Amino acid sequence: MSDFDGSLSGVFSNMFGDSEANRAILATVFVTIVIFSYTGSDLILNQREVVQYAQTEKEWVISFENSIVDDDEDNMTFTFNDIWAHQDEKVIDFFLDDVQVSEGFAIGFIDVKIIPEECNGAAESEGRCENGIWISDGGEWECDSISATLMGDNSTLTGQWYDSGNSLSKSDSGCEPLYLRIVIYPEYDEHNEVNQSAVNEYQALSPWKVGGWGQGVVSVQINVDVNSYGGFGPLDDSEELTIEVRVHEFRATATLNNMSL
Repeated sequence: MSDFDGSLSGVFSNMFGDSEANRAILATVFVTIVIFSYTGSDLILNQREVVQYAQTEKEWVISFENSIVDDDEDNMTFTFNDIWAHQDEKVIDFFLDDVQVSEGFAIGFIDVKIIPEECNGAAESEGRCENGIWISDGGEWECDSISATLMGDNSTLTGQWYDSGNSLSKSDSGCEPLYLRIVIYPEYDEHNEVNQSAVNEYQALSPWKVGGWGQGVVSVQINVDVNSYGGFGPLDDSEELTIEVRVHEFRATATLNNMSL
Protein backbone atom coordinates (compact mmCIF):
# COMPACT_ATOMS: atom_id res chain seq x y z
CA MET A 1 0.00 0.00 0.00
CA SER A 2 1.44 3.38 -0.98
CA ASP A 3 1.75 6.29 1.35
CA PHE A 4 -1.50 8.25 1.76
CA ASP A 5 -1.15 11.77 0.37
CA GLY A 6 -4.72 12.96 1.18
CA SER A 7 -5.83 13.14 -2.46
CA LEU A 8 -9.03 11.56 -3.82
CA SER A 9 -7.00 9.02 -5.76
CA GLY A 10 -5.19 8.21 -2.56
CA VAL A 11 -8.49 7.56 -0.80
CA PHE A 12 -9.61 5.05 -3.47
CA SER A 13 -6.13 3.52 -3.58
CA ASN A 14 -6.25 2.85 0.17
CA MET A 15 -9.91 1.55 -0.03
CA PHE A 16 -9.28 -0.95 -2.81
CA GLY A 17 -5.60 -1.66 -2.41
CA ASP A 18 -6.20 -4.42 0.13
CA SER A 19 -7.79 -7.59 -1.25
CA GLU A 20 -9.44 -8.51 2.06
CA ALA A 21 -10.92 -5.06 2.30
CA ASN A 22 -12.14 -5.36 -1.27
CA ARG A 23 -13.94 -8.60 -0.51
CA ALA A 24 -15.57 -7.09 2.59
CA ILE A 25 -16.71 -4.03 0.68
CA LEU A 26 -18.10 -6.09 -2.18
CA ALA A 27 -19.95 -8.35 0.24
CA THR A 28 -21.47 -5.37 2.00
CA VAL A 29 -22.52 -3.78 -1.26
CA PHE A 30 -24.08 -7.04 -2.46
CA VAL A 31 -26.06 -7.54 0.75
CA THR A 32 -27.22 -3.91 0.63
CA ILE A 33 -28.42 -4.29 -2.96
CA VAL A 34 -30.31 -7.49 -2.11
CA ILE A 35 -31.97 -5.93 0.94
CA PHE A 36 -33.00 -2.75 -0.91
CA SER A 37 -34.25 -4.72 -3.90
CA TYR A 38 -36.45 -6.94 -1.72
CA THR A 39 -37.72 -4.05 0.41
CA GLY A 40 -38.32 -1.84 -2.62
CA SER A 41 -40.22 -4.48 -4.58
CA ASP A 42 -42.32 -5.37 -1.54
CA LEU A 43 -43.10 -1.70 -0.93
CA ILE A 44 -44.05 -1.15 -4.56
CA LEU A 45 -46.34 -4.19 -4.63
CA ASN A 46 -48.02 -3.25 -1.35
CA GLN A 47 -48.34 0.38 -2.41
CA ARG A 48 -49.89 -0.72 -5.69
CA GLU A 49 -52.49 -2.75 -3.81
CA VAL A 50 -53.23 0.19 -1.50
CA VAL A 51 -53.59 2.56 -4.45
CA GLN A 52 -55.75 0.08 -6.33
CA TYR A 53 -58.03 -0.37 -3.29
CA ALA A 54 -58.26 3.40 -2.78
CA GLN A 55 -59.29 3.91 -6.40
CA THR A 56 -61.85 1.08 -6.52
CA GLU A 57 -65.52 1.93 -6.00
CA LYS A 58 -67.10 0.17 -3.03
CA GLU A 59 -70.69 -0.24 -1.89
CA TRP A 60 -71.81 1.92 1.02
CA VAL A 61 -75.05 1.81 2.97
CA ILE A 62 -76.39 5.31 3.67
CA SER A 63 -78.67 5.52 6.72
CA PHE A 64 -80.36 8.55 8.22
CA GLU A 65 -80.78 9.96 11.71
CA ASN A 66 -84.08 11.87 11.79
CA SER A 67 -85.57 14.44 14.16
CA ILE A 68 -88.00 17.38 14.25
CA VAL A 69 -86.65 20.92 14.56
CA ASP A 70 -88.22 21.78 17.90
CA ASP A 71 -86.99 24.66 20.07
CA ASP A 72 -89.58 24.34 22.86
CA GLU A 73 -90.00 20.53 23.00
CA ASP A 74 -93.65 20.49 21.89
CA ASN A 75 -92.89 18.18 18.93
CA MET A 76 -93.63 21.05 16.52
CA THR A 77 -91.57 23.66 14.73
CA PHE A 78 -94.38 26.22 14.27
CA THR A 79 -97.99 26.49 15.40
CA PHE A 80 -100.71 28.97 14.46
CA ASN A 81 -104.34 29.36 15.52
CA ASP A 82 -107.03 31.62 14.06
CA ILE A 83 -110.72 31.85 13.19
CA TRP A 84 -111.99 31.71 9.59
CA ALA A 85 -115.38 33.19 8.68
CA HIS A 86 -117.61 31.83 5.93
CA GLN A 87 -115.77 31.83 2.56
CA ASP A 88 -112.63 33.22 4.15
CA GLU A 89 -109.33 32.67 2.33
CA LYS A 90 -106.08 33.27 4.19
CA VAL A 91 -102.42 32.64 3.41
CA ILE A 92 -100.31 31.93 6.47
CA ASP A 93 -96.52 32.22 6.13
CA PHE A 94 -93.94 30.38 8.22
CA PHE A 95 -90.38 31.67 7.81
CA LEU A 96 -87.65 29.05 7.73
CA ASP A 97 -85.04 31.70 8.49
CA ASP A 98 -86.31 31.39 12.07
CA VAL A 99 -85.47 27.67 12.14
CA GLN A 100 -82.20 26.51 13.71
CA VAL A 101 -81.25 23.26 12.00
CA SER A 102 -78.89 21.11 14.08
CA GLU A 103 -75.18 21.05 13.21
CA GLY A 104 -74.48 18.61 10.41
CA PHE A 105 -78.20 18.17 9.59
CA ALA A 106 -80.27 19.19 6.56
CA ILE A 107 -84.04 19.57 6.07
CA GLY A 108 -85.56 16.40 4.62
CA PHE A 109 -89.25 17.30 4.37
CA ILE A 110 -91.93 19.51 5.95
CA ASP A 111 -95.27 18.31 7.30
CA VAL A 112 -98.27 20.61 7.79
CA LYS A 113 -101.36 19.55 9.76
CA ILE A 114 -104.56 21.64 9.68
CA ILE A 115 -106.86 20.81 12.58
CA PRO A 116 -110.52 21.97 12.69
CA GLU A 117 -112.09 22.91 15.98
CA GLU A 118 -114.79 20.30 15.52
CA CYS A 119 -113.77 16.67 16.07
CA ASN A 120 -110.09 17.47 15.75
CA GLY A 121 -109.06 13.92 16.51
CA ALA A 122 -107.76 14.75 19.97
CA ALA A 123 -108.43 12.17 22.66
CA GLU A 124 -109.96 14.82 24.93
CA SER A 125 -112.45 16.00 22.30
CA GLU A 126 -115.91 16.30 23.86
CA GLY A 127 -117.82 15.69 20.62
CA ARG A 128 -117.99 13.01 18.00
CA CYS A 129 -118.40 12.98 14.25
CA GLU A 130 -120.89 10.85 12.37
CA ASN A 131 -121.16 11.10 8.59
CA GLY A 132 -119.97 14.70 8.47
CA ILE A 133 -122.04 15.82 11.47
CA TRP A 134 -120.43 17.08 14.67
CA ILE A 135 -122.45 16.06 17.73
CA SER A 136 -121.56 17.77 21.00
CA ASP A 137 -123.39 18.89 24.14
CA GLY A 138 -126.72 17.75 22.74
CA GLY A 139 -126.34 19.87 19.60
CA GLU A 140 -125.55 18.97 16.01
CA TRP A 141 -123.46 20.94 13.50
CA GLU A 142 -122.59 20.12 9.93
CA CYS A 143 -118.83 19.94 9.41
CA ASP A 144 -117.38 22.87 7.51
CA SER A 145 -115.67 22.46 4.14
CA ILE A 146 -111.95 23.18 4.39
CA SER A 147 -109.30 23.18 1.67
CA ALA A 148 -105.59 23.75 2.18
CA THR A 149 -102.69 24.16 -0.26
CA LEU A 150 -98.94 24.53 0.08
CA MET A 151 -98.07 27.44 -2.18
CA GLY A 152 -94.86 28.46 -3.89
CA ASP A 153 -91.96 27.20 -5.98
CA ASN A 154 -88.18 27.09 -5.67
CA SER A 155 -88.06 30.89 -5.62
CA THR A 156 -90.12 31.02 -2.41
CA LEU A 157 -89.23 27.67 -0.81
CA THR A 158 -86.39 25.56 -2.20
CA GLY A 159 -87.65 21.99 -2.31
CA GLN A 160 -88.84 19.13 -4.51
CA TRP A 161 -92.13 20.56 -5.74
CA TYR A 162 -92.74 17.70 -8.19
CA ASP A 163 -91.73 14.81 -5.94
CA SER A 164 -94.13 11.86 -5.91
CA GLY A 165 -94.02 11.86 -2.11
CA ASN A 166 -95.59 15.32 -1.90
CA SER A 167 -99.12 16.07 -0.74
CA LEU A 168 -99.52 19.74 -1.64
CA SER A 169 -103.31 20.12 -1.54
CA LYS A 170 -106.15 18.55 0.43
CA SER A 171 -109.82 19.23 1.18
CA ASP A 172 -112.33 17.74 3.61
CA SER A 173 -115.85 18.30 4.91
CA GLY A 174 -115.87 15.59 7.57
CA CYS A 175 -114.33 17.44 10.53
CA GLU A 176 -111.04 15.56 10.04
CA PRO A 177 -107.54 17.06 10.05
CA LEU A 178 -105.81 17.76 6.73
CA TYR A 179 -102.23 16.57 6.20
CA LEU A 180 -99.87 18.23 3.73
CA ARG A 181 -96.22 17.44 2.94
CA ILE A 182 -93.44 18.72 0.74
CA VAL A 183 -90.18 16.83 0.25
CA ILE A 184 -87.28 19.25 0.56
CA TYR A 185 -84.05 17.31 -0.03
CA PRO A 186 -83.66 15.50 -3.39
CA GLU A 187 -84.60 11.80 -3.26
CA TYR A 188 -84.92 11.84 0.52
CA ASP A 189 -87.02 9.12 2.13
CA GLU A 190 -86.92 8.94 5.91
CA HIS A 191 -87.86 5.24 6.04
CA ASN A 192 -85.34 3.78 3.59
CA GLU A 193 -81.60 3.26 3.55
CA VAL A 194 -79.76 4.03 0.33
CA ASN A 195 -77.02 2.02 -1.40
CA GLN A 196 -74.27 4.24 -2.77
CA SER A 197 -71.22 3.34 -4.89
CA ALA A 198 -68.15 5.43 -4.07
CA VAL A 199 -64.42 5.02 -3.57
CA ASN A 200 -64.51 6.41 -0.03
CA GLU A 201 -66.83 7.60 2.73
CA TYR A 202 -66.47 11.27 1.82
CA GLN A 203 -67.67 10.67 -1.73
CA ALA A 204 -70.46 8.37 -0.51
CA LEU A 205 -71.84 11.12 1.74
CA SER A 206 -71.31 14.04 -0.65
CA PRO A 207 -74.80 13.76 -2.28
CA TRP A 208 -76.35 14.26 1.18
CA LYS A 209 -74.36 17.36 2.11
CA VAL A 210 -75.54 19.76 -0.60
CA GLY A 211 -76.61 23.11 0.84
CA GLY A 212 -79.39 25.44 -0.25
CA TRP A 213 -82.42 23.19 0.22
CA GLY A 214 -85.14 24.24 2.66
CA GLN A 215 -84.67 27.98 2.40
CA GLY A 216 -87.55 30.43 2.17
CA VAL A 217 -91.14 30.54 3.37
CA VAL A 218 -93.71 27.79 3.97
CA SER A 219 -96.97 29.35 2.72
CA VAL A 220 -100.27 27.64 3.51
CA GLN A 221 -103.44 28.86 1.79
CA ILE A 222 -106.67 27.85 3.53
CA ASN A 223 -110.23 28.30 2.29
CA VAL A 224 -113.27 27.68 4.49
CA ASP A 225 -116.95 27.31 3.58
CA VAL A 226 -118.95 27.29 6.80
CA ASN A 227 -121.92 24.95 6.61
CA SER A 228 -124.91 26.05 8.67
CA TYR A 229 -126.83 22.97 9.69
CA GLY A 230 -130.52 23.07 10.50
CA GLY A 231 -130.19 20.82 13.50
CA PHE A 232 -130.43 21.49 17.19
CA GLY A 233 -127.25 23.51 17.58
CA PRO A 234 -126.72 27.26 17.26
CA LEU A 235 -126.01 28.83 13.87
CA ASP A 236 -122.45 28.02 12.80
CA ASP A 237 -120.82 31.01 11.08
CA SER A 238 -117.09 30.44 11.62
CA GLU A 239 -114.41 27.79 11.98
CA GLU A 240 -111.41 27.83 14.29
CA LEU A 241 -108.35 26.16 12.79
CA THR A 242 -104.97 25.22 14.19
CA ILE A 243 -101.97 24.83 11.88
CA GLU A 244 -99.04 22.70 13.02
CA VAL A 245 -95.80 22.73 11.02
CA ARG A 246 -93.09 20.14 11.58
CA VAL A 247 -89.73 20.61 9.89
CA HIS A 248 -87.99 17.23 9.71
CA GLU A 249 -84.18 17.31 9.68
CA PHE A 250 -81.76 14.47 8.95
CA ARG A 251 -78.09 13.54 9.08
CA ALA A 252 -76.63 10.86 6.81
CA THR A 253 -74.03 8.28 7.85
CA ALA A 254 -72.19 5.84 5.58
CA THR A 255 -71.30 2.25 6.47
CA LEU A 256 -69.10 0.13 4.22
CA ASN A 257 -70.98 -2.88 2.89
CA ASN A 258 -68.77 -5.86 3.80
CA MET A 259 -70.12 -7.78 0.82
CA SER A 260 -68.30 -5.31 -1.46
CA LEU A 261 -64.85 -5.98 0.05
